[in-house]
Amino acid sequence: MGGMVLLGAMEPPQDPLPPTPSPLPAETRPEEPGFALSRDRLTLADLLSRASEAWSKDLGTWVLAMLLYWLLGFGIPAGLGVVWGFFSTIQETSGDAGPAFHAIDAVVRVVLQVVQLVLSAIFTLGMWAMAVRGLHRRRTTIAVLFSQLSKIWKYILQSLAVMLAAVLIVLPIVVIIFLAFIGPVSLDTPMSEIMDDAGRPFGIAALVLLPLYVYLATGIVFMQAELAFNDDAGPVEAIVYSWRIARGKRWRIIGVGLVSGLIWLGSAMLCGIGLLFGAPFALLLFGALYLGLRNGADVPSANTGTTLGRHY
Repeated sequence: MGGMVLLGAMEPPQDPLPPTPSPLPAETRPEEPGFALSRDRLTLADLLSRASEAWSKDLGTWVLAMLLYWLLGFGIPAGLGVVWGFFSTIQETSGDAGPAFHAIDAVVRVVLQVVQLVLSAIFTLGMWAMAVRGLHRRRTTIAVLFSQLSKIWKYILQSLAVMLAAVLIVLPIVVIIFLAFIGPVSLDTPMSEIMDDAGRPFGIAALVLLPLYVYLATGIVFMQAELAFNDDAGPVEAIVYSWRIARGKRWRIIGVGLVSGLIWLGSAMLCGIGLLFGAPFALLLFGALYLGLRNGADVPSANTGTTLGRHY
């Protein structure tokens, strides 16, 4: 009997069963990785839902960002333009505007255009950065608005490349219409006379070529979003990637673009104040479309260091 007790005492203790993990409450579950929507699984309801979630979560930040955009992005160029325009008008009316002043005037106007382009780069890329971050359910602050300063040169080069391409496309059409309907004109010919002869041909040409312009525009519509989202994309690469993202989805881009435009227009009709709320929602809706179409497109993975890789 004692041996049995001794053997029982020498048996190793049994390990207790591991406790069954209790499910985490919804508010403590890890965030969904990445952006769940993809180009093959995308509906307008999904886009509206994701945009509404990001919009309501950081509405105060978006309103402040829009106010800064108006005050700095529009206010600074407009203010400088008014001041210089007033000064140049005084010089012209006083008769002191000589060749030197005209040269200075040309330089100042170029500088004003550069300032406007730089501010446009800061706020356009910054708002796209805010949009893609919010759509990934990351915290969005005003610091994100100024997170894309290192890409200003990319934005400027991209804008110049698009303007050059537009000139190369439109210029031959203008030349053909002039040669066919107007013929040679002198420098003294009034513009009103030229437009009387060329107005109707230009209008017809614009209507005939409208599908081509829409096709081209929808192909490059995501080029600025790609610059903000993908740190590895250069000015031309962002255009190429945008074209690939839009491939086969142009009707969807047009449809969501019209919905975004109606939201923007409707908010603008509320004395302009509605844009503080409507413009961010329209941007988030189009941003959700961009991220969804990018998932599964023939483009490399994005380097998101400045948008998703930082804590703001």
